[in-house]
Amino acid sequence: MEIISKNDIKKAFQDAGVSRGQIVYLQADLRNIGQIKGVKSREDFCRVYFESIFEIIGEEGTLVVPTYTTQVARFDIDFVWEETPSLMGVFSEFVRQHPGSLRSCHPLHSLCAVGKDKEFICKNNGANDFGWDSPFHRLLLKKAKILTIGLESGYVVGIAHPLEAACCLPYTYNKLLKWGVVVDGAKDRRQYFSTVRYLNINWEGYDLTLWAKHMRRLGGINSERLGGNWIHLSDYEQVFNEGSATLKDNPYFFLKESPNFEYGKIPFDGPTAQKDNIASKEDVDNVKTINWVGYYLLSDNYAGGDDHELEYCRQE
Repeated sequence: MEIISKNDIKKAFQDAGVSRGQIVYLQADLRNIGQIKGVKSREDFCRVYFESIFEIIGEEGTLVVPTYTTQVARFDIDFVWEETPSLMGVFSEFVRQHPGSLRSCHPLHSLCAVGKDKEFICKNNGANDFGWDSPFHRLLLKKAKILTIGLESGYVVGIAHPLEAACCLPYTYNKLLKWGVVVDGAKDRRQYFSTVRYLNINWEGYDLTLWAKHMRRLGGINSERLGGNWIHLSDYEQVFNEGSATLKDNPYFFLKESPNFEYGKIPFDGPTAQKDNIASKEDVDNVKTINWVGYYLLSDNYAGGDDHELEYCRQE
């Protein structure tokens, strides 16, 4: 078993590119690194890593970790914002319980932040876990760094779910969640949802090997040896932009193999007769007439608006 010191940890972070003022999104499996000299308790073990990061990023920096709670769905229980434990490892749970931390609200996929920008990242987010206005979207806006400790390099480019949500990939959909968020003993009245994959298609899982190699060729991953394993650092914005560009050409780039969509079954939908006011071949032949009658899109379908108020004001 490797034995390391706090100085070893800080040096590895700095050599990889962690610096003052950064927002660092961290995923870790600290077991793979080794023991820390003089540390005997789990809490002190986590505290050394926590302090090492903040001694580099400073008060201007922010640490963010995933605090996922998929047990909520598995066991059909409420997500209690202050209490439901993270399933993402001892360090994630250490950060969640830190007195200076702020956790985002989502029944399955919350993040937790400590530092200057914790409220921007984790407060008043949208109801989707990975999409627009989620903590992941705000990490992109803030040009965060992605740091992994003791994990394979695929994790440092492993923002597949936010990219799936942003690029609206065909093997995913937005699932309504029956599980709410309980804060201070009161149920949040919002409806939460999650970007998830369809379960009725073949699924061999993710393989981010090619993606990690692609980013490595671009110089987008910095790696340093620490104890018995590695730390990796990447730039969130670069990973996101390169990922979205790659997915334009191959929407299944993150998957081990392409899904076997079947024609006529969701998400590979079949004929749309009568769904767009076109019910027959004759309607298609007369499309010019149809467009003239409808004039623009399906304007005979009321979409709602405040036109009656405008009309009333004009008469006044």
